[in-house]
Amino acid sequence: MAETAHRVAGGLLVLAAWLLPRWSARSRIVLSRALAFDTAPWFLGGMLLILASGRPIFGGLLTLALAAGFTLADRTMRQALREPVVFCSMSELPQVFTHPHLYLPFAGTKLVLGGAAAALALSAALLLLEPPSFPPAPLLALGIAAGLLAIIALAASEPLLWSLAHLMRGLRATGDPEIDAALLGPFGMLFAHGIVARAERASRQNACAAPAIVESPNAAPRRPVIIVQSESFFDARRVSPLVPADWLPAFEACCREAAAFGRLEVSGWGANTTRSEFAVLSGLCDSDLGYDRFNPYHAFARVPIASQVWRLRREGYRTICLHPFDRRFYRRDLAMAALGFERFLGRESLGGSRASPYFPDADLAREALRVLDSEGPQSFIFVITMENHGPWAGNAMAPKRPPPFDPAAVAQGEEFLRYLDGLGHSDEMLQILREGFVERGLDGVLAFYGDHLPSLPRAFRHFGFDDPQSDYVIWPGRNGAPQRIDVPAHRLGSMVVEMALGKEEECAEELPARSPSRHESRAVTASMKG
Repeated sequence: MAETAHRVAGGLLVLAAWLLPRWSARSRIVLSRALAFDTAPWFLGGMLLILASGRPIFGGLLTLALAAGFTLADRTMRQALREPVVFCSMSELPQVFTHPHLYLPFAGTKLVLGGAAAALALSAALLLLEPPSFPPAPLLALGIAAGLLAIIALAASEPLLWSLAHLMRGLRATGDPEIDAALLGPFGMLFAHGIVARAERASRQNACAAPAIVESPNAAPRRPVIIVQSESFFDARRVSPLVPADWLPAFEACCREAAAFGRLEVSGWGANTTRSEFAVLSGLCDSDLGYDRFNPYHAFARVPIASQVWRLRREGYRTICLHPFDRRFYRRDLAMAALGFERFLGRESLGGSRASPYFPDADLAREALRVLDSEGPQSFIFVITMENHGPWAGNAMAPKRPPPFDPAAVAQGEEFLRYLDGLGHSDEMLQILREGFVERGLDGVLAFYGDHLPSLPRAFRHFGFDDPQSDYVIWPGRNGAPQRIDVPAHRLGSMVVEMALGKEEECAEELPARSPSRHESRAVTASMKG
């Protein structure tokens, strides 16, 4: 009788493990093919754990602990990034252990570590105290697991992959991960998106393949180009009048002298830097990538991809990327070469801390100018900053300016103030680069943009701010007044390159200027009127 009760309890725990993520995703139980894909990981995993240990409650509890961890990650992403776990998020799991400071604080470091410790302790106690309901069979469980993995590997290879992808398309996924997680279940959505992405990847890569480099035989001298992807940058004066109008003096000055400036439409919020980064460098839009748009560096950008970088190399440019962090983070060490960069200088070359506080933006600006001096004017330098990376709750850097508001009166006020201080450092970087061009007498192109908005959801809700777009500026201008042009991220890189190659007219024809809206920041509105 006791053994039967144990088995029933173990089965109920496995059932709870399946239902917990579905509850988080608000997914209703509807009999369909998607239900089989959503249930399979939990029930097969729970069965194997119970079979290997011979202890139903132990196996069920361990399965439930894994489900709780997945649910916590999913809810944290929904709150911090406005989207659930997607199929390529699994590739980031090792980075949680190598760079925990970039992940754990969003969920609560104490909650994650305490929950993991409690689950391990309880599982260990059950393993010792719960009597086996039947003889443990770890070798049999291992054999079944190996067989299942072999079946998955076979299904993921051609021609079965195409049949499986056809089956997944029949589930009628919308492409929106939040809607699909509710429609298909969290794991049903992961299977559907992941399998279709894998099936379509090779053809999409071929369609976007980089052509062979054939340098222009009589290439005229070109203008040097520096593009800065500034971490979490946007014109925060848009959030509230409490942010002073003079908070970003360099950005304001560049907008007054710009060839173009405005909002930048990015597909990530709070994180997912690689989306806007890839879009700017490649010129490819989300529809070109399919489901690989969620993280182009996960698998898509592993072969040479047509990009603005290759375009500049064909014009005789030297192409260098600077990022004062781990070169292998998001596998940029592979992706940057695929996008056309000849050199990629990471933390091992530039220096900088592995954890916050990170490499200062001002020092990175000086490094970029030193690289420009050494490589010569016909260079394209892409700079990825790190200093103002969240989370800002534990940022130990002392603020340079007095706080413009009482943080106790604002939700996430302390974090928002730390972010604003980092934003000032980003603005200082822009000023150093602008002065560096002027001092060197360079007729170059300097572009500065934000990869996404910071993950400060409670602060933004407090102010009623919900604009997901970041900001950009391309400096200097040529003739005429600065143009406010709101563009998607995949058009920014080509705008910069066309200006560098003297094709501004083509760019202007494709992107008509837009007048400032009533939501334009006070300072930029004033500069436009001037």
